[in-house]
Amino acid sequence: MRRTSARIGDVQKGRGIMRKATITKKYLINCLKKYLVEYLYRPITVRDIAKYARTSTQPIYLNFSNMQNYKQAMVDDVFRDIHETKKESEETLDSLYSFWQDYYVFASRNRNLFFALFLNDIGCGPYIKERSFAYFQEAIAESAVFQCAHKSDLRKYHEKALIFFSGLVLLFIREGNTQDNANFLKETQNYWQRVLHEPVDFYQGDLPKTLLESGLAVSDQ
Repeated sequence: MRRTSARIGDVQKGRGIMRKATITKKYLINCLKKYLVEYLYRPITVRDIAKYARTSTQPIYLNFSNMQNYKQAMVDDVFRDIHETKKESEETLDSLYSFWQDYYVFASRNRNLFFALFLNDIGCGPYIKERSFAYFQEAIAESAVFQCAHKSDLRKYHEKALIFFSGLVLLFIREGNTQDNANFLKETQNYWQRVLHEPVDFYQGDLPKTLLESGLAVSDQ
């Protein structure tokens, strides 16, 4: 009886193992996101996440089969948050601009999570680029700005822009500009104005070195 009471007390205090019935995919994905926020530079292991989620490793393997699938499911969830959450700017901005504005808005609310996914190496770089590119294709299909430029080689445009805007977001957030949508939009418009009318590599000689380096976590994976 005492042992049972002690276990109940541990669970009530957050120390116990959660019941399997309460462990859903959504719960595990949220735990992984929270873990990345709290332990930004710590390696990710199934055991550590299971301990953080107050469960065994079994529910993780049952829901995701392996750690890579688990991380990719979390990436999918983040991209839905970034690009599918309805925003006030959607009806007024060209979709090419609002696509990158979405990253800034997300990073303003989720600084460490943005850093973990786009600037650190969690082993999902290629998958992150592919998910971003899929949403990018949807955005430019509705973009008057991009369509008027009649550009091809969309993947190259996206990958170079992803490096640039990962760095630009980092620059804004580091300086505490988490609500400076107007200036971020201006930088976004300036970037595409120059990229679509000048050689695509124009900016590499103009940007601060730190801004270019900040996007390498996504670029090099």
